[in-house]
Amino acid sequence: MGIISKYCFTLFEIINEVYTAVGAGVFGLALLLDKGFDSSNFLRTVTIVCITGSCLVYVMHTTERITPSKKYVVFISGCDSGLGFSLAQHMADLGLTVIAGFLNLKSKGAQKIKEKYAENQVMPVNLDLTDPNNIMQAVNYVEMVLSANDLELYAVVNNAGVMIFGEFEWFTQGLIAQQLNVNLLGTLLLSKQFCPLMRKYKGRFITVTSHCALASLPGLSVYGATKYALTGWNDALRIEMSKYGVKVVNFIPGSFITQSSILTNQMKYAYEMHENLSKEQKTFYGDYFKSYNTYLSFLSTSSEPKKVEDSKLFELFEDALLNTSPKTIYKNEPWRYFIYHTLFKWSPVAIRDYLIVKFIQMPEYSGQDVDIPT
Repeated sequence: MGIISKYCFTLFEIINEVYTAVGAGVFGLALLLDKGFDSSNFLRTVTIVCITGSCLVYVMHTTERITPSKKYVVFISGCDSGLGFSLAQHMADLGLTVIAGFLNLKSKGAQKIKEKYAENQVMPVNLDLTDPNNIMQAVNYVEMVLSANDLELYAVVNNAGVMIFGEFEWFTQGLIAQQLNVNLLGTLLLSKQFCPLMRKYKGRFITVTSHCALASLPGLSVYGATKYALTGWNDALRIEMSKYGVKVVNFIPGSFITQSSILTNQMKYAYEMHENLSKEQKTFYGDYFKSYNTYLSFLSTSSEPKKVEDSKLFELFEDALLNTSPKTIYKNEPWRYFIYHTLFKWSPVAIRDYLIVKFIQMPEYSGQDVDIPT
């Protein structure tokens, strides 16, 4: 038998044994282990058992869902625009009772939702994640609603976030703190206050992170750091809360910058950065700073809040929200994201860094030192 024939025969044996073991379930795994150890094919046996075990987990994974009901309350932060504005409406349309956190109760997003939904469908509440007292007031409001209407807290969706583009050296202390306080510290404090209610009702936390937690991008160093931190916290919280019957889910929604207002204030932030650069920094970065932010200006225009148009996003979120045994992480990603992030994961650092630069497609530094008048 030639070498190619031997490899093909071995591959056939592996596929056949995996197929048999999956069909036989746990007993098939036990038999496979016994046979493999007896025949001294340890490596092949371990490989087959791992593949088979993964297949069994996938096959046995439940897709049973909770039936949405008005008695189930979902609290969601960051509903003034973008993803929060969209998910609050989607959950209300499913038949859940939504308590929506708005930074500004007079924002266009808040007004639109108030006009569209009855107060017992979507209840607006002021929520500023940089203010611990305001966080406590919001949680107290939720407790009052639950008690007064005999409702149950079903889920808390940590969605609010701030994204600011810029090279790390350009950031002021205030712009760094703003992202840390909203994206990370505020989310943690809000979740901490909700923990007793989560334990009582055996609910679930769904925390919106980002692809930036899988591969941090240049220009989003601080934002990426907050999302990496949220992912680490989310993993630990999931293990801690599981023994109390509380589920914790990491939700990566993908990119929809043009459909949200997350970059509305980018030009204001750029002005603050430039005003605080030293004379040497202004000289060194020259036209690069200008071209960088001119490029971003096309993404930072303010627009009317509207529901994100992405059916797959809502499909994945529904499963994270309603599945009785949700996955630990959900990723909404187009094929371009999938390919690039797969390459990021497996490429050597030099190639990975090159691919990341190509992926983000920001203006390049020319190396010319041109002074920008102050």
